[in-house]
Amino acid sequence: MKINHNVTAQIANVNLKKDERRVSASLEKLSSGYKITKAADDSAGLAISNKMRTQIRALNQASRNSEDGQSIVQTADGALNEVAAILQRIRELAVQNANDTYTVEDRASSQNEIDQLLDEIDRISSTTEFNGKGLLDGSSSRAVTSNIDGIHALKASAEVPAGDYVFSVNAAPQPAVAEDIEYTIPDAGTSCICINNTTINIFSDDTDEDVENKILDVCGKMDLDVEFSGGSFSLTTKATGSNQHITVRNSDNEVEVYMGSDVEIELGDGFSENAKASSNGSHITIKDNDGFEMLVEIPAETPEGSTEGQEVTLKVYDAGYMGMQIGGNENQMLNMNFDEISCNTLSLRDANGQRLINVCSEHGAANAIASLDLAIERVSAARSELGAYENRLEDTVSSLDVASYNMTNSMSRIMDTDMADEMTQYTQLTVLTQAATSMLSQANNKPQEIMNLLQGI
Repeated sequence: MKINHNVTAQIANVNLKKDERRVSASLEKLSSGYKITKAADDSAGLAISNKMRTQIRALNQASRNSEDGQSIVQTADGALNEVAAILQRIRELAVQNANDTYTVEDRASSQNEIDQLLDEIDRISSTTEFNGKGLLDGSSSRAVTSNIDGIHALKASAEVPAGDYVFSVNAAPQPAVAEDIEYTIPDAGTSCICINNTTINIFSDDTDEDVENKILDVCGKMDLDVEFSGGSFSLTTKATGSNQHITVRNSDNEVEVYMGSDVEIELGDGFSENAKASSNGSHITIKDNDGFEMLVEIPAETPEGSTEGQEVTLKVYDAGYMGMQIGGNENQMLNMNFDEISCNTLSLRDANGQRLINVCSEHGAANAIASLDLAIERVSAARSELGAYENRLEDTVSSLDVASYNMTNSMSRIMDTDMADEMTQYTQLTVLTQAATSMLSQANNKPQEIMNLLQGI
């Protein structure tokens, strides 16, 4: 029996400390809900769970990004729906005015409404945005540059490979021109001249100024520039292209028809042998296999002079899109291409704002119907592309949510405390702690037995 070293008490104390540490660890797991609260608990499990937690948070944010993308697409589609409705109304007016029961004054009233509707299309194009970013003004579409100021691409589809595309302008677009149209002020009675099936009556008491005012009034409504020279005048359409017609019928019932011409180009480097170009005034549409499509505007004049004979190089970039981060890792992007939808890209106005549709004549109204059919087709194609984006984003959100759920479940098996199992261990450890405390008390009392031995001396 020893007094200085109570080994039994020390053993009991060591076990008590072990039990207290284990109870403390168990309490930490129960209170936090995690079975790995520090690296010492499970270093490998902690490293894996941290990676998983990072990925889960990234997946959840990517899911929110995709939902934002859906909102963007819905915003753009809502605006295009209004544009489509406006185009339907303009086409209705064009069909109405193609009927020859209307005078030029009646048609001018419809043209005033059309002009307002065209302004509204451009307003929608310039003001439709999401969080300050334009959607239909071309700022979120494929980036294309030109080596000649004034010649530019209005559209390059996502299927156009990045690179340089070269073509030469063989002929610039031209307006319709009617020269040296003569008129006569009769000595008695009435004479007439008919421009685009609109009759201008000239009376014997009219002066040259009266006749000129009548011609200016009618031609102004039809977007015709007039230049007088003595007893004759010349007419020039404000717009260019083969759709521009001037029909002149004189008092002798002789009819002359004057037409404009479309731009003509020859495709060069960058384009495949299958690429085809079609002209509509100053607009060129170039199409190829696999969705390749470019829309280019080539005016008659640029700051460098006539476009005829110019060699044009268009550089197409893989940039300009609205990029959506739809994954938790680098470069997991969806590039959404929002084509510019304006009167210019729909071939309803040129780059200078000159309207390309005019219903103040029967021919103009008929021509407007065809132009509007093309515009409606382009808007429908743009909406179809937006619908594809929205469906993909919807599937992306579902996929990300499932991936986040599965990864969360995996991390839970590594990190989360099994409360039932841990409570069982905690109860066991509590009993052991109480037992160790009791045994330590007993061990501390054991040296008292030596006193009994010493008292017997």
